Amino acid sequence: MTAARMLSMIAEYTKEGIEWRWGADEQLDIDISGQQEKLRLLLTEQEPLEDDESLKRHFRYFKLQYDSGERLLKSFELDRRKVEKARRTSGFFSIITHKLDMDSMETYRTYKLRDEQEKAFQQMKGQMVSDRQRTWSEEGKTGRLFILFVSMILGSVVQHTWRSTELHDLFPSSLDVLDGMRSIRCIEHTGRAKFITPFVGRQLDICEAFGFDVPLGCSPDYVSKKKQPRKPGRP
Repeated sequence: MTAARMLSMIAEYTKEGIEWRWGADEQLDIDISGQQEKLRLLLTEQEPLEDDESLKRHFRYFKLQYDSGERLLKSFELDRRKVEKARRTSGFFSIITHKLDMDSMETYRTYKLRDEQEKAFQQMKGQMVSDRQRTWSEEGKTGRLFILFVSMILGSVVQHTWRSTELHDLFPSSLDVLDGMRSIRCIEHTGRAKFITPFVGRQLDICEAFGFDVPLGCSPDYVSKKKQPRKPGRP
């Protein structure tokens, strides 16, 4: 990479970083204002405080004075040192690339794909049980890798559907979508027809998002056509 190209990328990234930094500063002001309002409410109503770790996490930009016994807030003040450090370090992310024709934000978005890769490895080693091959022949290994390849394609479809539909608001991740369907069972008895447990709750939302039809007899409003024998009345 030439020096001119590097300076051009730095200038471009700095221009876009200014907007990013402005947004980070605005969010910092919102966080400080929200924490201050909560502290004023706790001071006025004298409600017992949380544990020390929770206080550090929820009110990290303030210094608190409180009774350690009764856990009642006495006073609070802004920790200007922490706020100044947060403003100084917010909004910057430095990446140096080598022989890649990308602008700054495209480089950053490509770098963020590392998180997607780590999640894919987690899914492969977890739900797809590919942390160990457990094969004793080349044919078995090839077959297992092929099944893993098909599973990754299906996993990508599930993830895309989760992101592009209302499932994104119902489930925190695509793995939770799969977990939501895990309770469904197909029950078989000798000499009887197969029986699939009913689809309820968000399982119906998942089927609608993927365009699947709920199997006959599995919807919540299904009424069995089998006539129940009448119970004998009193003699």
